[in-house]
Amino acid sequence: MIIVGEQMLTLGARIAEIEALYTCVLDAAGTPARRRFLAELAEAGARLADEAAGHTGRAVAPLPGPAGPGGGARPPRPRPRARVRRRIARTQRTADWIIARTARRAG
Repeated sequence: MIIVGEQMLTLGARIAEIEALYTCVLDAAGTPARRRFLAELAEAGARLADEAAGHTGRAVAPLPGPAGPGGGARPPRPRPRARVRRRIARTQRTADWIIARTARRAG
């Protein structure tokens, strides 16, 4: 069984991966690159949900796939950068908090 500190460190690493991919999506120049990063971001989010569900003992329902051969509805419009920057900062603080808490318990 994995101890709590290792669980939190693993979750922190998953969150950091999502943060990095989200930044790549924001900085992507072309549509193909942005779509590739969005697909990777979705996979990373699913891995985080699976990891978190494994620690809580709850099952995670899979998200529905695209509707029909056309790929489904249009992607949502990007939000203003100010909101994005706030979310990135909040994610960074959360990841830092998780890592700091894990480091205190390990030592």
